[in-house]
Amino acid sequence: MKKYVLVIGVFFLFFFSFSSPSFALLSQSINPDESWLTIYQDIDRAWVAEKVSLSLHQGENRFFLTGDNLLQERFYFHPYDPSTTLKAMSTTPTNGYQIEIEAQQSGSYAFLLSFFMSGLNWKEHYMAIWDEKNSNFYLYPSVFLSNRKNINWKNIHVSWLLGKPAFLFDGDKGGISEDEALGAAKGIQPQVMMAREKPVVMERVSEYQVFHLPYIVDLPAQSVLQVFPGMRKFPITEIIRVEKGNLKRILKMKSVGDPLPQGWVTIFGENQSVLGTFQFPLVRTQEEFEITVGTIKTLQIERIEKSYKRLKVDLNEERNIAGFWSEIIIEFELINRGNISKPVEIIEPLPVDAKLTGSEDWRWEDGNAHLEITIEPDQREKVTLKYEFREVWS
Repeated sequence: MKKYVLVIGVFFLFFFSFSSPSFALLSQSINPDESWLTIYQDIDRAWVAEKVSLSLHQGENRFFLTGDNLLQERFYFHPYDPSTTLKAMSTTPTNGYQIEIEAQQSGSYAFLLSFFMSGLNWKEHYMAIWDEKNSNFYLYPSVFLSNRKNINWKNIHVSWLLGKPAFLFDGDKGGISEDEALGAAKGIQPQVMMAREKPVVMERVSEYQVFHLPYIVDLPAQSVLQVFPGMRKFPITEIIRVEKGNLKRILKMKSVGDPLPQGWVTIFGENQSVLGTFQFPLVRTQEEFEITVGTIKTLQIERIEKSYKRLKVDLNEERNIAGFWSEIIIEFELINRGNISKPVEIIEPLPVDAKLTGSEDWRWEDGNAHLEITIEPDQREKVTLKYEFREVWS
């Protein structure tokens, strides 16, 4: 069972003005019969699809569609009923559309109206509990769907799309700032929704993933709808990574469910202490991923460049000095002052064409020297990296 939170905030109307008495159709003001909203991430846009009903007379009908929130890009109007035909559609000087429809007989007919609207966005935030003793990571995703327009949506189907769209827009975003919206401005109180049996549903569409809320909701003006898709549990491996002497604490996991959008994650320990808020990467299905969670006080490391010396001269065909073969020795001293053994991964960048020459279990990978060791509690370890490389004489 899931809980959903709604931040309350008013309703959206489309106005159809019909003209030309030769078409024998009066003006109409209509409300959508059903609305769908697909919100894109980080482009300040949503795709609006609405099912509307129009009363038509037999023969040709002409009307004008107006609305301050219409974007001229990719406007779509299509009849549901095969007994009606879209004859023509053109733009007007007032940022509207003139539409001509032919009906075989008088009656009420359904149409699909779709367009882009600005001022909507979504972001992901996570809460997590790290069970260090049992090596488990409990992730609690939440999605913030923000409506920064002065438009009130009632009883709509809401979806959000993960994936970078192939199109871009220009222009002012308008509305209140996203920080204000996500902060739930004064006077807007969150309403806790009842637990639902149906979880959020993910659908794969081409290279995108679309997440669907499985019930209709309201999305008031200048408000945020917060959705909790459900807890995810991951077996976790902790490693301490040392790069160029800098120590990082890394949590490694593998995703086996739906993709996870990038965002921020606030991690709690078993005793409910806050470890901090960290960046969460974009994670695809079956993909291994890492979260960097700062440093660790109980593990210390010291990196010392012990020696540098030139081993031999490299001569060119004219017997002039072209370069030198040199040797570098780096020593790492690691101390574990905790009561739990810690796996450590040391990564040291290498010059081009460097050769590892030491006796330690170092390996070359992607231009770096790698070493993996485990430091037991209350233990001190010393490891040495030795390599040769060619210096060009200039």
